[in-house]
Amino acid sequence: MMLVVVCNKLPNFLSVDETLVGAMGHGSRSRRRDEAEGDDDASDAAREDARERQREHKHRQRRRKTERRHAAVNEILSKIAPPSRASFTSLEDTPAWRDGNPIEWSSMGPSCDPASMANDGNEATMRGDDANKGASTTAAAAAQPVVNLRAMRKRWQVESFAVVLRELERERAARDDADAMPPMRVVDFGAGSGNLILPLAKRFPDVRFTAVEMKRRSAEILERRAAAAGLTNVDVVVDMIEKTTFGFDVGVALHACGNATDFTIARCLAAAAAFAVSPCCIGKLKFSLAGGSSFSATNKDWTAKGDGEEHGNGGGDGETQVVCPAITHPRSKWMSSQLAGPGDFAALAQAADTGHGDGANADAITDLGERAKRNVELDRVEAAREAGYAVESLRLIRAPDAPPNKSDLLVGVPAVRAGALERLRVP
Repeated sequence: MMLVVVCNKLPNFLSVDETLVGAMGHGSRSRRRDEAEGDDDASDAAREDARERQREHKHRQRRRKTERRHAAVNEILSKIAPPSRASFTSLEDTPAWRDGNPIEWSSMGPSCDPASMANDGNEATMRGDDANKGASTTAAAAAQPVVNLRAMRKRWQVESFAVVLRELERERAARDDADAMPPMRVVDFGAGSGNLILPLAKRFPDVRFTAVEMKRRSAEILERRAAAAGLTNVDVVVDMIEKTTFGFDVGVALHACGNATDFTIARCLAAAAAFAVSPCCIGKLKFSLAGGSSFSATNKDWTAKGDGEEHGNGGGDGETQVVCPAITHPRSKWMSSQLAGPGDFAALAQAADTGHGDGANADAITDLGERAKRNVELDRVEAAREAGYAVESLRLIRAPDAPPNKSDLLVGVPAVRAGALERLRVP
């Protein structure tokens, strides 16, 4: 039998079959795509769930680590016996403050008012970044400051130092040889753009002020502000605190970071000068413990330029230039005798940098930070006493309105001049 194939039917047959196959294939791909998208959604959800579990795990790890650290600090603090004078007196409670606020801000002028620089509004113009430098500086100097809480804090800091200078000036004027003495010289170590030194220079026109600042840009702003205010009793030195060698009568430092405060006190002790310092950034003492500066574990000259960097290594050859012997911690024999080693002091310094606590245990964390900070400052106080100084540990004006790690004021004079601090004590 011969099979006869009708050829003209084949295209129709195939076209139908292809249509069916195409329809079936399209449906399968759709299902596969939909299923794949569903799998992707499920995978995304699974991955997000895994990430959330990982975040929670890391959070628990950090919390347990923090709890262990706090427990260790509490253990260290429990073993420290306070020195004979461990109180931090509120400056408002002293007889010196009862004489009245030494600063009249309404007559200070914007150029000398730290409130003018408190809100980042005038720094660029005072620096002279725009093309019309002279006019912009004049405009910035004349602009009235925005007096918010941050600005008020800066004013309270200045008022605190002004009270101390008023007492030191009073004691100096009472000396038998006062008439033959040259004007009192006050050095502001780490002066920045002048928020402390300029209002003090305006308030005490007969005192000679010197600003020591390692950042040239900040020093230039200070000079512009002083010129705009017409001050003639202010000099500016671009240098490291550790490298200065000139003599002076009083050294001040407002929030000189880390061991910059310690270097300030050391310079004052070497010059037999009085000091008034309000420390901050205690956590940066970790660099000091490593033999470095307030900014790194390397103790170098940050005013010099090297290798094209603004703050180089002190020489064009890229070699690190050590500018002074390392500051060691603890500073006092009193503290050294009560700690097991440098690790204990490092733990205290880290805890002392706590501005405020967070979470359910916020109050306890804040209290721990305050106690650690108090002992770090007492270490500085006792080191000065051991060096033959009379020292008072105070609290800045309106200290409760400031972060607890930035509200202390340490004032010292050679022991033979202890009377200068009499009115800075609560009777």
